Amino acid sequence: MAQRSLMSKLWAFFLPVMVAGALLALSRVRLEVPRVVIEPPVIETRDRFLGVAVIGDVAWAVGKDGKIIRSEDAGKTWAQQATGLHINFQSIAAWDDQNAVVVANRGKGLVTSDGGKTWQEVALPVAEGGSGKVLRVRLDPQGRAWAVSEINLIMRSVDRGRTWQRLTEADDDVAWNDIAFAGDDTACVVGEFGRIACSVDDGATWEPRESAVEPSLMSVVFRDSLNGLAVGLSGTVLATDDSGVSWRQVTVGDLDRHLFDVIWTGQRWVAVGDKGVMLTGDAEASHWEIARVNPADFAWHIALAQQGDGFITVGLNVGRWADGQWQLFGPRFH
Repeated sequence: MAQRSLMSKLWAFFLPVMVAGALLALSRVRLEVPRVVIEPPVIETRDRFLGVAVIGDVAWAVGKDGKIIRSEDAGKTWAQQATGLHINFQSIAAWDDQNAVVVANRGKGLVTSDGGKTWQEVALPVAEGGSGKVLRVRLDPQGRAWAVSEINLIMRSVDRGRTWQRLTEADDDVAWNDIAFAGDDTACVVGEFGRIACSVDDGATWEPRESAVEPSLMSVVFRDSLNGLAVGLSGTVLATDDSGVSWRQVTVGDLDRHLFDVIWTGQRWVAVGDKGVMLTGDAEASHWEIARVNPADFAWHIALAQQGDGFITVGLNVGRWADGQWQLFGPRFH
């Protein structure tokens, strides 16, 4: 009994000492926690893209808060490019896979000559008192860049977007949304409230054209020197066969969705717009098919550009349509 009592006393003395020693040893152990850096996806759910340009397998998309992304494999993978600007980029046009121009809000623009590795900020001659929102930039058959803006502004650059010349004075409160070219000297612009104006002297003077529609026209394109198509809000479609001198309204069935952009693919007209709508028509603008880029896609698409046998379109999401198949790039959101 005496020996057992002694052992108990020894344990009572040494146990706290052993515990204290163990805790001291643990306090000196440095735990290495692995650091995990999660990179955000290039295309995020919160993104809103407003413009797209395609050269072969190279594609650029530009949009909200100064974001530019580029793909070199027809959209399979994308990389973000740094610009230093945090304003909305409205439109982009590209001469080749190295040279491109971007137009934006507040009279700002960007140019690159190295595929977007670096972007140089440029100033656009916008009107005083407005927001300076330049809405679209297009290239003419001669390779010059033309841009349209609010407050009746049409401008042109002959040095790949580095400097700009204003072709109209800011004397009319109308926003031009797009411009297209019927040959070397003829151009037409479309805009708010069904407004159309054309120039037959390389932009020196502009004459209004009758459209007989009230919804705003958002996009225009010519497939040759005579035949063109304009699309707009509430499913509005206009066609011309005389270089924009006269325009006729085209009936395309029960379509009331807004149309935001149209292209000529070499075989047919293709337009995209609200709620995932996709409108396709034959060369004579007489037979039309109303569909969506994908039956499950209800996102708005504001710009598109031909890519191979299909097209890449941007807006609330980014994707490619070809051979009846829709490939979504980035997160699913509609």
